[in-house]
Amino acid sequence: MSTRELTLADFEQTVSGEGIVLVDFWAAWCGPCRQFAPIFEKAAEDNPDIVFGKVDTEAEQQLAQMAAITSIPTLMLFRDGVLLFNQAGALPPQALGGVIAQARELDMDAVRQEVEAAQEAAANGPQDEVGLDDFAAAHSQGAYVVDVREAAEVAGGRVPGAVHIPMNDIPARAAELPKDAPFFVICAVGSRSRQVVDHLRAQGLNALNVDGGTHGWAQRGWPLES
Repeated sequence: MSTRELTLADFEQTVSGEGIVLVDFWAAWCGPCRQFAPIFEKAAEDNPDIVFGKVDTEAEQQLAQMAAITSIPTLMLFRDGVLLFNQAGALPPQALGGVIAQARELDMDAVRQEVEAAQEAAANGPQDEVGLDDFAAAHSQGAYVVDVREAAEVAGGRVPGAVHIPMNDIPARAAELPKDAPFFVICAVGSRSRQVVDHLRAQGLNALNVDGGTHGWAQRGWPLES
């Protein structure tokens, strides 16, 4: 099966359906995107039962913003409407094949139970702080994340999709943050993000601190993007 172009009009309907859906966010000017394109096309040919969608981030800027795309190419994988994989960077063929194989083998009933448990724990726990497991569950569903570390720290790797706003820039850039939805603030271990969350919540924003921070995320063996 060949790939198909996705737009704002049909994206939600496509990714929320049954089965596996892979989405490649790309742009014509992006060299790594062009390198990844034939790998993505070959995977589509090898897996005709899977939907392989492509989103041109130049033509679909609103969709890219809604999906919190900060780097391209970015690959997302959905199964039965649940976002299971969200990572920036061009994957080699073997790695892409591994992502697909893992998605096929998952027990989706167990995945849904884990997501529901994490959401319940977050709802019943402290209203302004979450642990790494709950954060990971929210991140897998496309949560908005702000990394408040310094540029030199972020260069060493950040949680995929995290928007970088250094701590000292937060007061001047608070208008860029979501106003009608919760979002997560992360630093190295949770102390600076704690201060940022206190400041943002005083401004009426629903900010949540990630206890354990980026170091804890990395120690779990979870992926970072540069």
